[in-house]
Amino acid sequence: MFTVRTLFVETGRVESGEFELTPSGEQARQVCNLFLEYLSHRPPQFRDRLGFLTKGSFELDWSAAPGGAAFAALYEGGEPLSMSVLLSGVHPEVDQQMLEALRTAVLDSARPDEAAALAASPERPLLLNAVFPGAPEHTPTLQLLSAALASVYFRAILQIHRDERNGSEKGA
Repeated sequence: MFTVRTLFVETGRVESGEFELTPSGEQARQVCNLFLEYLSHRPPQFRDRLGFLTKGSFELDWSAAPGGAAFAALYEGGEPLSMSVLLSGVHPEVDQQMLEALRTAVLDSARPDEAAALAASPERPLLLNAVFPGAPEHTPTLQLLSAALASVYFRAILQIHRDERNGSEKGA
């Protein structure tokens, strides 16, 4: 399981939900497979159009940090829709650095009352998503894309971490 906490910056409303790391629903599996293919063979940092979407002009600005944390911003037509951090829990210090970056860039200035509570979210893996005002019609797509991206990323990071642990145990 992983947790998604979404802050709607304009209203301050926070939604929380839990999702399976490996989705059981057909639509979610399909979107995850599209993201897996999309992210394969990409560098740790890039910005590019989500070419697998047939509607809209969505782009992903992605930055994966060593240690199992990542930053993702989604755009539509060049306008920012959301900014997120993905915190795997594998290396808490890396999670904290990425969380502070989101807090400094968005949360403290946009919604200071909610920033501290969101930054204190203990769940891991955690997708912490700040959704900007201005395009409510994209919210369902944005939420699906964000959860699918998190599912793919967390599964990959947790598998790598398991493999590394198993390799060091065998070598000991």
